[in-house]
Amino acid sequence: MKMKIANLILIFGLVMSFSSKASLITFSNDSQSYLNGDIVEIEVFINEANPSIDFLEVVWSFDSSLFEFDVLSVTNSVFDNSYFDDAYTIGDELIFQLGLLADWESVLGTSFKLGTFSFVALEGGVSSPELTLVDLFAQNIEGDDIEATSVPAPSTLAIFCIAGIILFRKRIS
Repeated sequence: MKMKIANLILIFGLVMSFSSKASLITFSNDSQSYLNGDIVEIEVFINEANPSIDFLEVVWSFDSSLFEFDVLSVTNSVFDNSYFDDAYTIGDELIFQLGLLADWESVLGTSFKLGTFSFVALEGGVSSPELTLVDLFAQNIEGDDIEATSVPAPSTLAIFCIAGIILFRKRIS
């Protein structure tokens, strides 16, 4: 019975440590409702990006019958620390590409405001476009595929759970 409790504590601790991981890209919109022809601005934020990223490509789907993509405006700091930035649509997909200069994270950090996506509302009474992640691709300077987000350090709770189980098992023996 004691072993089952110890294992349950370990599983709970590990689940808690992995569930706190945030999304690489998050959005903030400027309003909740738009009229036909309104410009919809969505601020784009990068969160905990892997500092080894040289090239990043992200593809989202959205309802192109309600919104038309207009332009991406990157912040000056991102512009100054990148060799390439582009955003365009193919059908219902928005493709974003970003090439970062070496040592970009020393200026931008690993979390920063990327810029603003602008859309045009094609109908009245619509809320902000829902961008659904389709694909995420990142490469380092050597052209190797890498994880787009930083690998988080183990959660303190998970470390305490593992240490507690080890001590608990030694005590039982």
